[in-house]
Amino acid sequence: MKKLSFRKLFLTFSLGLLLSTTTFAQQGSSVYSQADSLKALVKMNYVYTMEDALSQSRKTGKPIFFNCFADWALPCHGMNGYVFSDKKFCEWMDKNFVCLFMDVTLPENREITAKYDIHTFAHYLVLDQNGEIIHRIVGGARLPEFQDLVKAALSPKTSLRGVEAVYNSGKRDKKTLLNYLIVLNRSNNDSTFQKVFRQYLRLLTEKDYAKKENWFLVQRDVNAVEHPVFQYMLNHRSDFVKSVGEQKVNDLMSRVFGNEMLKFLNSNTEKGKSLLDVYTMMQRAGLPENIECYMVYNAIKLHQNHQYLAVLEKLKTFEPQTRYVMETSMKFPNPTEEEKVGLIEYYRERQKACEAIKSSFACFYRDKIAALEQVDGVKFEVSDFESVLSKAANEKKFVFVDCYTSWCGPCKMLTRQTFPDKELGDYFNKKFVSVQIDMEKGEGPALQKKYKVEAFPTLLILDAEGKELHKLMGFRDAKTLLKEIKDLLEK
Repeated sequence: MKKLSFRKLFLTFSLGLLLSTTTFAQQGSSVYSQADSLKALVKMNYVYTMEDALSQSRKTGKPIFFNCFADWALPCHGMNGYVFSDKKFCEWMDKNFVCLFMDVTLPENREITAKYDIHTFAHYLVLDQNGEIIHRIVGGARLPEFQDLVKAALSPKTSLRGVEAVYNSGKRDKKTLLNYLIVLNRSNNDSTFQKVFRQYLRLLTEKDYAKKENWFLVQRDVNAVEHPVFQYMLNHRSDFVKSVGEQKVNDLMSRVFGNEMLKFLNSNTEKGKSLLDVYTMMQRAGLPENIECYMVYNAIKLHQNHQYLAVLEKLKTFEPQTRYVMETSMKFPNPTEEEKVGLIEYYRERQKACEAIKSSFACFYRDKIAALEQVDGVKFEVSDFESVLSKAANEKKFVFVDCYTSWCGPCKMLTRQTFPDKELGDYFNKKFVSVQIDMEKGEGPALQKKYKVEAFPTLLILDAEGKELHKLMGFRDAKTLLKEIKDLLEK
């Protein structure tokens, strides 16, 4: 299953959509001040150490609700504003749980983070009096949905530990598997989810795909037009509409078509298909002309024809989530001077909008501006990996690969502080064909696996055939990086 979806790849630009998840990479500064108004709204009756929580749990017989907080994670603050400020809900929590609050990303809490395998936020655990996991909820939700998610921990028939025990006893009927999948869907255990999901699918007929109780599975798993469930949906759309409503079906189909068209953003073909083939499928699906996937289609057509300024105008009409996905997926190679000016102006407007709401996405636009304005420094290719190798072979150079992710702070520091250095650029541009590759997109995951990239940033030095010669990890300033590279190449 693909974890990335077209409409929800990243955190949103507004507080109303902060109830998703973000991945724990490295500790960062708070997105709000310590006097943050959302924190002030919290009405939960918390204890603040695991020892106090375990002691009160034994005395009262109540399980422990553990808010695994990260001060830099926007979803955690969103939950403060939408859920943990609700007086009635907080009274219900105090009645049923001992409530524990800890910022698990602080150095002194790393042992707890490792013990409970906490990597994404928002993140909540329900523990017994011995500190063992009863239930896990990853990602936030509004009320009353979040209360229902927590309430599931109070019964062995619905808690993670309870349904897992039934499954491990050997029961594999349809109802047991579905109950387990419902809980796994919010527990962030993807490997187990996929295993159980495959078992469940074998028990379903094609007609079962359209049943309402299976819709959350369709939403989670169907992300490609080749998916058999999506192919069934194309031919039996009315069955799904009858089950869950036209809007949900249209949104899912638009997302899947959007995912498919993203593959064409920086090339004209994809595995024997054309962009027009996807358009034909969209027509066959009977989607309304004003749905978002048609907007995506028009924007990508303009991009393929190198009408960059027209693309920017189209992007302004998108919803925030989709707009950001398009922006982070699009490359604009070899822009004219007029287009370069237009791109810089566009990114500056986006940067200001993000800074106004204290969004960390401002860094993305700042980096784009820096790259467009950069005169000196390391010149990075805007092309696929094979083309980079080919160019290196033709020019008899090494290959330098900056392996980064969108959430990695030190990666951004390299781009902003190190790579623009003139002395570093003069040396690198003579010795290397350089490329920056997001390890979570496009070719990135395959290259991450091939070169065993385990931390970010990772800097690779390869020969023109793609053989790894050297690997460096972590941030360096320009002077340090230049000395290390010279020592490696000239020793």
